[in-house]
Order: sequence, then C-alpha cells, then structure tokens
Amino acid sequence: MTIERPVLSHESINEDVQRFIRYLRGEENISNSVTIPNILISNIEKKLQLLSPIRALAKVTQTSHDKLDVVIDDNSNESSGWVTNSLINTQDTSCLSKVSINLHQLYSKPRVVSSILEDEYSKVEEIIQDKITLQMAAAENKAFLYGDGINQPKGILKYNITTKDYKMDSNTIEGVVGGNNGSIDYLKLIELMNKLPTKYLYCAYWLMSRNVASQLKTIKDQSSGKFIWQNAMLQNVPDTLLGYPVVICEDMPSLNDNSKKYCPILFGNFYDGYQIAEKPEIKILKDPYNAKPFVEFYATKRVGGDVIDFNAIKALVLQ
Repeated sequence: MTIERPVLSHESINEDVQRFIRYLRGEENISNSVTIPNILISNIEKKLQLLSPIRALAKVTQTSHDKLDVVIDDNSNESSGWVTNSLINTQDTSCLSKVSINLHQLYSKPRVVSSILEDEYSKVEEIIQDKITLQMAAAENKAFLYGDGINQPKGILKYNITTKDYKMDSNTIEGVVGGNNGSIDYLKLIELMNKLPTKYLYCAYWLMSRNVASQLKTIKDQSSGKFIWQNAMLQNVPDTLLGYPVVICEDMPSLNDNSKKYCPILFGNFYDGYQIAEKPEIKILKDPYNAKPFVEFYATKRVGGDVIDFNAIKALVLQ
C-alpha cells in the first residue's frame, strides 16, 4: 500500500516557490546559489520596511546596476513657472551635481536544525525568509546610521555635524547643541525644528531611541503646562513630538552615552535627504557541512545608501 505525502498549504503556490522549497530540503541537488523567488523577496522587503526605520523613511530605488547615479539640483530658484514667448534656457547646468551610490554586498547566515528541513509539515521557506529578514534588518539599521561607505552604505551620523557657521550644500549636517549629557532642553528642540527649511516640513519626522523618547515624554511646555509628547490614539499611527511624528530607532544613541559629543535625535525629511539603492534579488546558498548539527544558508543582496540632501536633515547634539 502506497502512502501519499499529505497535501500541504504551500503546495498551492507557484512552481518557483515549490522548486525553492525542494532546494531547501535537499530534494534537488544544486551546488550553486539560487535566487529566492520574487514572492518571497516581496515578503522580505515588506518586513524590512517594518524593522528598518531608516528604510521606512528614506527613498528606496531599485536598480539592475552596481551603482545608482542621483542627479542633485542645487538651484534654490524656482524650476517651474509659466511659458512665455521667450525661449526657456535649458543650457544652464551649473546648479546640477551628481551623487553616485555604490551597492555593497549584504549577507545573512540563517541556521536551522536538519529535522526542520525533514519535517514535511514545516514551512521551511517562511522560516528561512524570517531569519534572513531579521538579520539583514539589523545590519541595515546600523549601516544607514554609522556605515563608513567602504563595503557598506554611508551612514547619516558618519558625516560631520556642525553647530555653528553652517553652509548649505557643504556635505555637513547642521546641528543644535541641545543640552548636557543625559539632559535635553526642550526649547532647543523648537530651535532645531526652525532650522529645517519649510519645504521639507511636509514629510518631517523625529528619529530617536526608546531611551531618549522616555525622557521627552515627561517634559511639559512651560507656558501651557501640556506635554510636548502626544501619544497616538490609533494603532499603527506614530506618536508626535511638538506636532511631528516620531519614529523609534534603537540604533540611535541613547542618553548618557559615553561619547564626548553625540547626536541622540535627528529631525528632518529623510525621504528627500537619504537615498537607498538596491538590486531586486536575493541569492542563497545551502551549506549542510560546516555548521553541524545545523544546516547553514548564506543569503546575499546588494544594497547601498547615502545622504543626498544635507539641508533636509538636522541633528540635536549633546556634549
């Protein structure tokens, strides 16, 4: 009597995923890396948006190349208007510049026990997918803030922050001294907000760690007596600080940091200010030998990132 394998819920999905599942389980003898199916990559990208605060706020562009060139218009004059009988001058390119964002290889090494791969009821594709997402999100978060641009993205806080004599378009982030180590002057938060040009306020966010947020939640406006922090009343709606939404990023510096001068709060339009570039594919290689009793997988994707508009991001500095 032949006993047929039970029908699993993932057997109704497309053949690419089926083939990928067979590869994970070792039912297909493939020695080279394979590309994760698009439907699973889409799931990974959606979860990365939730787990990576900078990715959720920044501009993300997919490319088939190893480099993304971004054209920057440094002209502060209006570039739109009404057509007249005069010819429009299209030859002036003095206000244009280019930022080249190189893509770097990001890797993840999820491990599972062999019994999971042998279990016909386990959804191995979801297990691997979730492990890749968590590991890549952790690496991305740090790189988008602190990366040096060598074999990884260039991070926002890797650039120089100046609290005086700021010059626009100088590859420097403008900052405000917001207090001493461990203490934030809320009036300096207002000053920081006023540093951001009006054209960026339409999509401005605060970025800070939960540690910093916990102190700000206790501060009241001296004139009105109201808390400057307002908790959101709806799920998936961010809290606000002085009227602007707050995004929590645990990789941001906390209060009482040991650094002599550090930035616990960023405020700005990260969509205009920071550009992420990536290839829309993730490759994975199975290694059943070098991590026994586990089976290890080596997943890679190419990602880059850099500040493209320094005027769009401001920093609060403690010293």
